Amino acid sequence: MLNTIKRFQAKEWFIITILMLFITDLVIILDLPLLRDIIPFLFFTIIPGFLIVSILKQNKIEFLIKILLSVGLSVSVLLSVGLLLNSFYPVLLKPLSLIPLLLSLNLLVLILTIFAYQRNKNDFSSSLIFNYNFKLGDKLLSPLIFPLLFPFMAVLGTYLMNTTLNNIIILTMLFLIPVYVVIIAYLRDRVHPVTYPVALFMIGLGLILMHALTSAHIIGRDVHQEFYCFQLTLANFHWNIYDYYNPYNACLSITILPTIYQVLSNMNPEYVFKLLFGLLGTILPLMVYTVSKKYLHPKFAFFAALIFVFQVFFIDIVGAVRQEVAITFFFLAVIVIFDCFGDKKFEKSWTKKLLFLIFVSSMVITHYTTSYVALVLLIPILLLPFLKNLYIERKINFVNFEVLVIYFLIIILWFILYAKVQFLAGSEVIQSTVAATASATGAGGGNVAFMNSREGTVLSILGLGIKNLPNLIAIIVNDMIFVTIGIGLITLLVKYRKIINHKTVFIYDEIRSFDSKIVLAGLVSLILLAMFIILPSVSFFYGSDRLFFQLLIFTVPIFIIGALKIAELLNKLIKKPDLKVVLILILIISLFICNTHLQYEFTGIPFSSEYDKIGITRGELYIYDGELNTAKWIGNYRVGDINIYSDAVGFNRLFMSGVKTNVVGINFNNKTINGYIYMGNANVNEGKFYDTIDHQVSTQKFNYFFINKSRIFDDGYGEIWA
Repeated sequence: MLNTIKRFQAKEWFIITILMLFITDLVIILDLPLLRDIIPFLFFTIIPGFLIVSILKQNKIEFLIKILLSVGLSVSVLLSVGLLLNSFYPVLLKPLSLIPLLLSLNLLVLILTIFAYQRNKNDFSSSLIFNYNFKLGDKLLSPLIFPLLFPFMAVLGTYLMNTTLNNIIILTMLFLIPVYVVIIAYLRDRVHPVTYPVALFMIGLGLILMHALTSAHIIGRDVHQEFYCFQLTLANFHWNIYDYYNPYNACLSITILPTIYQVLSNMNPEYVFKLLFGLLGTILPLMVYTVSKKYLHPKFAFFAALIFVFQVFFIDIVGAVRQEVAITFFFLAVIVIFDCFGDKKFEKSWTKKLLFLIFVSSMVITHYTTSYVALVLLIPILLLPFLKNLYIERKINFVNFEVLVIYFLIIILWFILYAKVQFLAGSEVIQSTVAATASATGAGGGNVAFMNSREGTVLSILGLGIKNLPNLIAIIVNDMIFVTIGIGLITLLVKYRKIINHKTVFIYDEIRSFDSKIVLAGLVSLILLAMFIILPSVSFFYGSDRLFFQLLIFTVPIFIIGALKIAELLNKLIKKPDLKVVLILILIISLFICNTHLQYEFTGIPFSSEYDKIGITRGELYIYDGELNTAKWIGNYRVGDINIYSDAVGFNRLFMSGVKTNVVGINFNNKTINGYIYMGNANVNEGKFYDTIDHQVSTQKFNYFFINKSRIFDDGYGEIWA
């Protein structure tokens, strides 16, 4: 069948595209169960972008990169169509409802199909479009098939855990993943190259589903406010930033995009976040693999991408949807500017410059902070040819300046004219950083303020605030990763300096090449990470784990170089065996154990939200129906503007239920509460209050809160006292 598809000519292929559009429309109009949940999502997340790739005559590029570009371009198209339709309000009272949306997307796909046919009718070849190679030859099939188990185990495991509190399948999956990685590492030449991206996709999907399907409700911290913004847009079929004037509501990734997906699929709105955005997140490791493969051999690019997959932020990616979508566009922009495809360099290719501008534009409208960080990273890379000409050839050549000008115009138009609230939020962060730094370097208690204003992850890196042995193990492992990246960057800088000075340089066999772009990106990344440690409130306003996650596309190839350098030094002491793969596996698997919290499981401390029955994390993140029923009840029946008091995690339950006014955190230093008290499952059934997000205290210590109050609502998982 695959060979038959590869023999299709231009006319046949584009007729099939129209036929697929017709089938997708039928599935939507007839509201066919299950099929409507997934077919519209897949079609409109792949095909429009695939047609644009054909229009741009990029049919010859590697199939994996073609798919990645297609997904990115398709999502960009959905955002653009949604924003354009939204601008017709009030001419269209419900511009994002099914009829205008489906008609617009059909018209667009038809136009793109016609253009793609006209551009390719004379030199079209399906074999170029589907230029993958699945011929196994002497390669093994089993490593390619085995990772397909992981998503199924995640689905079954979370179902079993949610219904019976049995974690055996989830723990088995978490045991098999590192075993599989070790086997892949030592099969050497018996592994087909296709195995690596397939394995990354399946491992990533398994880990995302393990987290996303925990609880029947959305899970995370930021995601509850994101979901609220989505609900506002969905309720009106129209996005209006003034409905909730907040930086979150100015992110189209959590307003217009999920509304489009929900309208097309008719899926439960919560599962749009849990499943559809979970599926979208699985392409991120493939982007990291693509960039790493430019510099490393495929097996080591696979190892590099696993460092990304095994990050807590990746596993929990559906808990920060706006950043997930923005980082998708950022990574695609990096793929383009790093020349991971095509014969022409970025500086000489209008196609790549156009793709770059599409992706950075889409990033800007999806998440503001990711865009700020991206600006700091991408500007030096764009200026690199200009600086090279100036320094080496003593010439002024304004290479890439047209891209820079358009890039800045896009930022100005969006942040200042359309999303001023995001611009103001960024300005406040800068002002707070300057003020906090000035205070920290002043006299008196500056050093105390300096430390207290830091985000918890930064304190952990510095070896402060260690809570227990598993926490110490996690800190050591993560610090080892940081040190390895640092050694890799130093090694890279030394070797690159020798190349500049026209000296012969030995490059490890595992490294294909390296260039000035990866060296510069690595250096800027290290400077940014250092700023998060040196400048206190930067990490407070934008978590260091989020920054590190965004920088990994540059730093994981450098991590591999660092590991190779350390192994080289160790092998001078221990001649045999070759420690390169051994050291990399030790670091990767140690990271996996720590970021899936297995070290807590080994020491008997419940810490995981996915496979532990109790614990601080489970209590915070796992939401029961009864907690939401309780929140909705008080939202409907409270009297006037009386405040609703909750502990640190009750906010999420109330916010998710649409209760956001007059909600106040309990001040545990007070003796009385003058208002309603909202109690969630941890308060009612575990007897614990969250005085902070990551700390519990016994409710019995605060019995005086309930003096002269009565329980007026009880759902079993939630209570209201007044």
